[in-house]
Amino acid sequence: MIIRKLCAIGISCHHSILVALLAIPLGVAIAIGSAQAQEAAEDAVVSKEIDVPEPIETEKATVNYPRAVAIDDGKLLVVDRFLPGVWIQDGENFKVFTPGTPLLRKPMNAPWCVTPHPNGGILIGDSATREIYHAKQPGAKLVALNNGYLGIPMAIAVGDGGKTIYVGDAERRAVFRLPIEGGKPELVARVNARGLSLDDEGNLWAVTPDAEAIQKIDVQKNTAETVVGGRPYAFPNGLVWTGDGGFVTDGYGKAIWRFSADGTTEKWFEGEPLGGPVGITADDKYLYVADPQKKQVYRFDRETKAVEPVL
Repeated sequence: MIIRKLCAIGISCHHSILVALLAIPLGVAIAIGSAQAQEAAEDAVVSKEIDVPEPIETEKATVNYPRAVAIDDGKLLVVDRFLPGVWIQDGENFKVFTPGTPLLRKPMNAPWCVTPHPNGGILIGDSATREIYHAKQPGAKLVALNNGYLGIPMAIAVGDGGKTIYVGDAERRAVFRLPIEGGKPELVARVNARGLSLDDEGNLWAVTPDAEAIQKIDVQKNTAETVVGGRPYAFPNGLVWTGDGGFVTDGYGKAIWRFSADGTTEKWFEGEPLGGPVGITADDKYLYVADPQKKQVYRFDRETKAVEPVL
């Protein structure tokens, strides 16, 4: 009778295990089985489609707090933290790709970061629901990918040939990975990343607000090394790697810094029109910098440093 009950709640019926279990009270055995079942359920994260509840009226929306930027097939993506939602470039204008909601603790109430999905659409980090969402197309439908396991996903990148999502979690002060189709995130490194970018060798570069300002993460070995230390940046927010080095935004310093793989770093641009630069991305010719203080995204020529507003 006891054996049938144990098997019924999911405890292995292997003979040696059952002999050991029979030596403990039934209530304890049932508790063990329940814990095992709960752990298995947490590990088996299944992505699910949801709707943004009471989405904002996109026709009346205006850019409010541009926090993060990314490029998708030549089009600029802009995370608007307090719209909330994600904008996408549409010719000379911008339109809302994924609307947010004013409802607290609901999907898309607090987006922080965005990157293109390799199979189409975009990936969004949302702290209101501790989620990474896949927005497959414009509109209010989302696919939740990690079952609320993360805390504050402030930085996101896709690597491993489009198979893996890397996330900088400001609450857990660590970088995690999860499969592109969704799943339970696993720890990569204890790096408090506020910006993430991959180089051509698959290394993950991270900027942090800590003394170890720039860290290079080996995603194969799950190790990190400090490349730029000593807090040279007043308040670093975003990072992009551009092939032969990287750029970092400094919100309090109202500046953009450049750094190299050997740890050399220097101020690349400072002052007006920057008010408080945060997110940053790049293409072959330009840097794009989100500045919520100015409610603007600025485009910098990487050769001449000429700057112009985009929004």
